[in-house]
Amino acid sequence: MKSTATGALLNRTDEIRSVLRELMHPDSRVRVRATHEPQDDPCCEACILGPDWQLRHFFWRPRDLDAFEAHLRACRPHHEIILDFAGATPDGTDIRFRVPRPLVMHFPDSSAAMLSGFPEAIWYQRTPPPADI
Repeated sequence: MKSTATGALLNRTDEIRSVLRELMHPDSRVRVRATHEPQDDPCCEACILGPDWQLRHFFWRPRDLDAFEAHLRACRPHHEIILDFAGATPDGTDIRFRVPRPLVMHFPDSSAAMLSGFPEAIWYQRTPPPADI
């Protein structure tokens, strides 16, 4: 992987898959919002379930499915929806990427998962540990 002390734009499939796996950690925080929404609009918390390395897709789930679906319904109906993901791993790494509207898969047990294509690129910046004083 490229040096990420100042940040890096990652676009190789193996790099994207690796970063999505980092976001699967239970202590990672992931937020998602539609890009055209105002910045003060609340984000939906989400969790990354895992990448499908063969199909270049990843599975994810909003923590509150009803709120997420309401968020999508509030978007302009005749415009393509792009979702902005912002994540932070337990070690302080900042991860950002965008993907088109997901395919929503509902299951018989009333749960749901989202299927999104791999982003074209991911912004990845590891926060350096604090210097000893």
